[in-house]
Amino acid sequence: MESLAKTAVLLLFSLMMLVVLPGLEARRMEVEESAKAPPPYSPIIASCAPKLPKNCGDEVKESVLGLEGSVPTADCCRQLVRWGKTCHDAFAQLLVSREPASQKSSILSNSKTIWEGCVDVEESSPIISSCAAKLSKNCGDEVKQSVLGPQGSVPTDNCCRQLVRSGKTCHDAFAQLLVSREPASQKSSILENSKTIWEECVEVVAQPPVSS
Repeated sequence: MESLAKTAVLLLFSLMMLVVLPGLEARRMEVEESAKAPPPYSPIIASCAPKLPKNCGDEVKESVLGLEGSVPTADCCRQLVRWGKTCHDAFAQLLVSREPASQKSSILSNSKTIWEGCVDVEESSPIISSCAAKLSKNCGDEVKQSVLGPQGSVPTDNCCRQLVRSGKTCHDAFAQLLVSREPASQKSSILENSKTIWEECVEVVAQPPVSS
């Protein structure tokens, strides 16, 4: 009887192992696959991704990863700057998360270099180059500080006259350039300040100069 009991216990144990072990193995494989899987897209990447054409995204990716001889084209650079620094930085962080840790510093360094180079390309675009020549450097700095500064900050009357002479197309292009270089959270305040500054400068120009 004792022998039969031991045999029954062994059989029961064997049956339990047949049921449990496949489940444990499946769970182990699931955990391993999960560890290998790339991290999911963050909300910001999900929002940014549709705004950059795939071919330009591929150019930027290859450049950030440092593939030999790969740099974004001028057209892609302009698209990248319009995409915005917040999206560009989020894309770089996504690449960091998917590549070996040893590549982190080179990815971030390449990303910074590419952004700065693309901003230079955008600033050298025909409209920006043409508009920049219409404002003195001091006035350009005043407008920039007013657009980026607290609401209510406006350029001097003399700078306002230069700004209005340069035209609204130039002013709007300059505002969009600033939007592309600043965090996305500042976009609405930059555009609002830009609109206010333009309207106030138009009023300044409409008034006759004060005689001394």
